[in-house]
Amino acid sequence: MLRSPRVALALTVLLSLAGTAPLSAQSHGSQPPAPAAAPQPAQTLVNTAVATAEAQRKNVLVYFSASWCGWCHRFATFLASPDAGKLMHDNFVIVRLDALESKDKAAQENPGADDLLKKMSGGVPTGIPFYFVLDGSGKKIGDSLIMPGHGNVGHPAEPDEVVAFVKQLETIAPRMTPAQRKEIGAYLDEMAGRKG
Repeated sequence: MLRSPRVALALTVLLSLAGTAPLSAQSHGSQPPAPAAAPQPAQTLVNTAVATAEAQRKNVLVYFSASWCGWCHRFATFLASPDAGKLMHDNFVIVRLDALESKDKAAQENPGADDLLKKMSGGVPTGIPFYFVLDGSGKKIGDSLIMPGHGNVGHPAEPDEVVAFVKQLETIAPRMTPAQRKEIGAYLDEMAGRKG
């Protein structure tokens, strides 16, 4: 409860000024916020990542995503996690490319991402998330088509997918220790609702 009419008046004035500050700033000629920058071309992002990976002695993991793709969001959550995600970032320069967007969000796509997806999947319809891995020289050393019948593991969630992904890490992340691979597998199992 306010004890003084002066305090109440001062608070009223401050709150009213705070509410009008943006209008005041606009009336003095400031510009509206700049529109979001257009997405960079897919190949430019990949080339930059390869150069960075070579300098850092890492590999490059490029994954394709879209705003509508729930499994893509899960894969992004995995890559952003403080423990398992850090292990991935310690071993890979990671690039997200937006592709296969709905027509109303096509402007979010990285130019050339759809074509790169087709090229790196060998033209096989894979769905997303789809990833491929390059070494520091830009040579492709793996992709997410590691399930039986050349199926896309996408975001590893089923037990056999987690096992296949962790096994693949032996070749695409050779500096990762067995204990680190096991930690990633445990994280993916926990994400899927399974406790080790």
